[in-house]
Amino acid sequence: MKRVLLLMLLASGLLQTYAQKQLTKGKVLDETGHPLPGATVRVKGTTISSPTNAQGEFQVNTGETSNPVLIISYIGYITAEAPVTGNGAVSVQLKTDPRSLNDVVVVGYGTQKKRDVTGATSSIKAVDIAKRPLVRVEQALQGTTSGVTVQSGSGQPGKGLSVRIRGASSVSGGNDPLYVIDGYIGGNIESVSPADIASVEILKDASATAIYGSRGSNGVVLITTQSGKEGKPRVNFSSWLSKASIPKKLSLMNAFQFAEQVNKYTLAKDNSATPPFSDADLKGFQNNPGTDWQDAITQEPWIQNYQVSVSGGSANVKYFFSYNHLDQPGILINQWYKRNTLRANMDAKLNDRMNLKVNITAVLPQTHNTDYSGDITDPFAQAYQYDPTVPVKDASGNYTPGSPRASNQYNPVANAMNRSVDVNTTNVTATGIFTYRILDHLTFTSNNSYELQSQLSQSVFPLATNEGNVKNDYAQAETNRYRSWQNSNFLTYTNRFGDHALTVTALFEQASKTNTNVKAQAKNLSSYNNGYYNLGLGGTQLTTSGYWADALISYMGRVNYAYKDKYLLTAAVRTDGSSHLTQKYSTFPSVALGWVINKERFMEQSRVVTGLKLRASYGQTGNQAVPAYATIAQINSGGPAYYFDGSTPSVSTPLGTPVSQSLQWEKNTTYDVGIDAELFRGRLTFTADAYNRQITDLLYNVPNASYYGGGNYQKNLGSLENKGLEFSIGGMPVAGNKFKWTSNFNISFNRNKVLNLGGIDNVIVNNIGSAQNGAAILKVGQPLGSFFGYKFLGTWKTAQAAEAALYNAKPGDARYEDLDNSHSYTSADLQVVGNGTPKFGFGFINDFSYGNWSMNVMFQGTHGNQIYSFTTPYTLGGLGDARHATSTEVLHMWTPENQTNVPTYTSNSFLTSSRWVYDASYIKLKNISLTYTFPERILSRIHVNSLDIYVSAQNIWTVTNYPGYDPEVTNATNAITQGLETGTIPNPKTYTVGLRLGL
Repeated sequence: MKRVLLLMLLASGLLQTYAQKQLTKGKVLDETGHPLPGATVRVKGTTISSPTNAQGEFQVNTGETSNPVLIISYIGYITAEAPVTGNGAVSVQLKTDPRSLNDVVVVGYGTQKKRDVTGATSSIKAVDIAKRPLVRVEQALQGTTSGVTVQSGSGQPGKGLSVRIRGASSVSGGNDPLYVIDGYIGGNIESVSPADIASVEILKDASATAIYGSRGSNGVVLITTQSGKEGKPRVNFSSWLSKASIPKKLSLMNAFQFAEQVNKYTLAKDNSATPPFSDADLKGFQNNPGTDWQDAITQEPWIQNYQVSVSGGSANVKYFFSYNHLDQPGILINQWYKRNTLRANMDAKLNDRMNLKVNITAVLPQTHNTDYSGDITDPFAQAYQYDPTVPVKDASGNYTPGSPRASNQYNPVANAMNRSVDVNTTNVTATGIFTYRILDHLTFTSNNSYELQSQLSQSVFPLATNEGNVKNDYAQAETNRYRSWQNSNFLTYTNRFGDHALTVTALFEQASKTNTNVKAQAKNLSSYNNGYYNLGLGGTQLTTSGYWADALISYMGRVNYAYKDKYLLTAAVRTDGSSHLTQKYSTFPSVALGWVINKERFMEQSRVVTGLKLRASYGQTGNQAVPAYATIAQINSGGPAYYFDGSTPSVSTPLGTPVSQSLQWEKNTTYDVGIDAELFRGRLTFTADAYNRQITDLLYNVPNASYYGGGNYQKNLGSLENKGLEFSIGGMPVAGNKFKWTSNFNISFNRNKVLNLGGIDNVIVNNIGSAQNGAAILKVGQPLGSFFGYKFLGTWKTAQAAEAALYNAKPGDARYEDLDNSHSYTSADLQVVGNGTPKFGFGFINDFSYGNWSMNVMFQGTHGNQIYSFTTPYTLGGLGDARHATSTEVLHMWTPENQTNVPTYTSNSFLTSSRWVYDASYIKLKNISLTYTFPERILSRIHVNSLDIYVSAQNIWTVTNYPGYDPEVTNATNAITQGLETGTIPNPKTYTVGLRLGL
């Protein structure tokens, strides 16, 4: 009997030891009983840890630990400890941390709890970015936060997006925000893979952006990339595959309709002429629809994206390594973008007082034929102007070079296939952040970044292209080498004295950039078989080179003060000195106040309002929106040659355009008031802001009189106003045990107006593409993006024949508004006919989950903006190189029996008129995705931490009145020309399948 008892005791001990070596499983919940994904579960006294999955579940090996205890932590919640019971199952419910109303956010040169932020800011987390298959970081900003308008101006692969924070703040300078990547100011946004992002903070008002001084006038986007976490190595792999296609096609005529209309056009111009197409031709086309050039010029490519990362570390050293590969062909034939991105982020605790963080990233993008700016001569634009009776290739398999009808340009398919514009870039950025805790409350930080970029651009336009068709064939190669260096050193003092909390920051910063380039071009090569690799075959050669450099030096001081954590003050002042300007130094102050009302006695016990803060701020920022050397008079080269000996030409170096002697910063002064509310412990959140921005000393290129050297020079011209309202509301309408629904809606209203132009009433903008001359105007009292032209009133009807005769017109001709009643259409009748700026933009995001299934639905749109389309008039023929109409709209042309507003072939129609201005308001289903997360009971069998598979679709549904390809695209080059569009490639609709795997 004793032996039996001894054996039982021994078996019990073995079982207990075995159990201690097994996986401990459990679940982490919030106060309402909902899972907390991403919480960290660590075995106390060890480095063993594991994150929770989407269902809040975890599994962790407790090893040989006796009576193990788990430590569970999550941002915004009180860290909890839980002993492992005999059965190994642990369920923990975390409580909200009353000391942290919201997450810690990056605010520039430091961090703050969102509760203490007094400026207008917004945040985007990694979990939200992961819900869509993104190619570029800017896509993560679209529709996700108020006050930010993101426009994909072209559907070409790899192209950057236009980002506007609270409207445009410069007339001719850049309006994109300042990107700060892990502390590197002005970092290359293309170098960041969306999957590497930990968080994005958007600083919108001047009190938040003034700490960046001269570079913060357009708003600031702070990007923090992933870091390693303490614990064993974690491997994550994700991949998605998308099928892309053109979202819609224009309604163009088939071969029969086109031929019939060409005959009508010919007879309308000369009723004695012989129609180009015979009856036999027309009969043949009735059974042959001809060439659909829209189909011929486009394709439906597969886009591939792969991401792998390895992270982990100990208490002293943490690491995060990642690699991303993107292969994105365009919807236009013979066009693609490829990108490889490598990242290494390392954190080291050198000792109790010193820390070092090193981030190194390398991005190698390659582009092929992605240089189309949107113009009537581009292959895509030529496709909708081209003759459908002409095949792409003849019977011998050779490209048909052209057609005597419709467009007089070269075959668009041949043009797209025969040209090559290749750009290969290598960009390496290294950032080192050294932190030294001098005293318990005083810290020194030195942030040093170095960026090096090398770029080789090679292009060839042989004979069988548009260029070759006009004897301008050529090949060229250009190299660029860019270097940027930044050094930021700042002291931070943080302390708490009873009810008083104080943080003081003092900064010294310096930065410099240089760029060199060499370009060689050869024309009329004797052979193009070697493409751009043998420029020596050219009949003529041209070599040029260039160099520029600039520098910036800055000083900044900031104070953050809080009394009882409910009365908040932030004040900052920054001085910048720029090499670009005559008046090199300028100072930018800011101040902001906050009142945390829910901490007052009358609201402390409220079960409804758990967070309520009022904010008010004032601040100034600047913009050095001029190129280097804009204040230095220059000598030109390449002027008319002089023959001193009568036969040998000399190099001419005439004086260049004079420069301004008092060029200074654009100044942006902003006032902002806002409110942040949280109800039912975060179940419902609300944010509202109202702002007014005055931009003075606008920088603009002013024409110079010919007797002063001609050309244009930079000048401080006038002022501009931006004002608006922003609202964001989010919450969890349904929070059941299995079914959950979270929702977020944001909407932004913005109005801008030109206040003065230094005594000039208006400035007409020219040279926006080959078709859009004089289409935009900068006019006092009007918003930016105003269109200029004649007001189209339809057609003259039969009953108006007598009045039409006064204008030398007849019924069926185009009719325009005659402002001065001169019975003729002159420049005096030109007026503002529309605007490309939206009255408001919005985003609406919903997430649904049921068990292991989840769905994301995202809508985004704008309202009140218009497009001045120069695509449509060229499909109606009679303009430029478009000799005949291709649009089905001419099938509804005015006749005595059917008096429509489509003018007849004999009408004199203006290219710049309101006839081509369209409502471009739209609502797009930007993303819809369905995801399945595999349960832990299945994953544990195959030793996998997490696995998600999903299907999604992007841009598959659009509501708009715009008749063109895409209401979102434009070939605007600045704030004045927004809304102008000619032959711009639309954003594709895509269908995606993907997976996310964690090991």
